[in-house]
Amino acid sequence: MSGSDRGPGAAKRADVYLHIGLKKTGTSYLQRVLWLSRERLAATGVLVPGHTRKSQTQAVWDLVGRRLRAPDQAGDVGSWRGLVDAASGWSGSHVVISEETLSTMRPQQVRRAVRAFAPADVHVVITARDLAEVISSTWQQQLSKGRTWSWDEYVGAVRDPVNGPATAGVAFWLGQDLLRVLDTWEKVVPRNRIHLVTVPPAEAPPSVLLERFAVATNLDPAALVSDQPAVNVSVGVTEAEVLRRLNLGLGGRLDEEQYIQAVHKVVKPALRTRASSPRIQLPAEEVGWVTERATSTVHELQSRGYQVTGDLNDLIPPATASGGSRRPDQVDDAELVEATSVALVAATERFADLWKRTRKQQNPVDAAVAERLVSGARARGYRARFATLDIADRNRLVRRAIHAYLRRSSRADSTREL
Repeated sequence: MSGSDRGPGAAKRADVYLHIGLKKTGTSYLQRVLWLSRERLAATGVLVPGHTRKSQTQAVWDLVGRRLRAPDQAGDVGSWRGLVDAASGWSGSHVVISEETLSTMRPQQVRRAVRAFAPADVHVVITARDLAEVISSTWQQQLSKGRTWSWDEYVGAVRDPVNGPATAGVAFWLGQDLLRVLDTWEKVVPRNRIHLVTVPPAEAPPSVLLERFAVATNLDPAALVSDQPAVNVSVGVTEAEVLRRLNLGLGGRLDEEQYIQAVHKVVKPALRTRASSPRIQLPAEEVGWVTERATSTVHELQSRGYQVTGDLNDLIPPATASGGSRRPDQVDDAELVEATSVALVAATERFADLWKRTRKQQNPVDAAVAERLVSGARARGYRARFATLDIADRNRLVRRAIHAYLRRSSRADSTREL
C-alpha cells in the first residue's frame, strides 16, 4: 500500500528519497554536502539518517551482503535495519539516503529495499554523466583499488564486454548501464517517482550539480552547505601509471583493508599533491563509439519521459570533443620517476610515523641519579655537535669556525705527542 492509498485517519510517513548513483557522477561531493548540512536540513523537515558519515554506506552494504575482503570482517550486521527504523520514525517531510551501491542491486534486492520503507512513498534519484568522462574516471578509480589493467585492456573490455576481462567490461556496465538500472528500479517504483539528474560538463562548478540535485530531492538550497570543493579528484596520466605498476608489484598480497590504508589513504593522496600530469581523457579513436552509445541512450530516455533535472545532452560527449591530446598509456619516464618518488616518500613517512607510535618502549636501565644526569649531559652534547654540523651546511661563518677549531685541535694534539 503506497502513501497515497492510506485511509484518511492514517498518519502519513515521511517520503524516502534514495539517491542511488550512478558511480563517478559526483556522488561523494553530494554525500559530503548532505552530511555537513544535516542539522540545517533537519530544521526544514528533512532527515539525513546516520550516526556517522559512513552510516548509510554501512547500511546498504549490510543489505546487499558487501564485506571488505579482509580477515575478521563480519560486516555491520543490523545497520540496514537501523537506517530503516530511523527513516520510519521521522516526522518531517522526507528522508534522503545517498549510496551508489544501490544502483548495482539485483531486482530482488531492490524489492526488499523499497518494501522495507513501506508504507512510505519511495522516490529514486539517479545522477548520470557524460559517458566519455565516466570511462576515463572509472579506469583510474579501479587502479586505485588494486586493478592492473592497461588502458587498452580496460577500454577494450568496456567496448566489447564479451571478449574482455569480466571484472573490467561487464562490471563497468553493471554499474553504468543507465537504462538497465532504470529498468530494474522501475519494476518496483513508479516512473513518476523516478528523478534523473544530469551532471553538468566538467568545466561547470560543483554548485551547478548541487542545485540540480536539490531540485530533484526537494531540498531547500539555502539549507545546504554549498561552499564545498569537489572530492575524489582523479589523478592524472602519470599518477595512474604509478598506481598500476604498484599494483603489479604488490601482486594482490594485501587484503582490502590493508590496501585502503596503505594505497588509498597514503599513496594516492600524495600523488594528488604533485603538479598533476595531463588528466585522463578518452583518446580520439574511442570518441566515435562512445558518442554513438550515449546518443542512443539519450534518445531512449527522451521517449520514456522521465523527470529530468538538467539537460539530457549533457550525457553525450560534446560535439567539439576530439579526444585527449595524450593517450592515458603514454607516460614519460622522467615524470614516472618523479611521481614514484613522491609516492615512496609518503609511504616511508607513514611507516615511520606508525612505527614510532606503536613500538614498545624500552625499559629504562636502573641507574643512580647522578649517573643518569651525567649520561643525559653526554647525550645532549652529542646531539649538539651534530646539530652544529647541520647549521654549518647552511651558514658559511659557522663552517669556517668549525674548520678553525679542527685546525687548532690538530695542532694541540701534535704538541702533546712531542
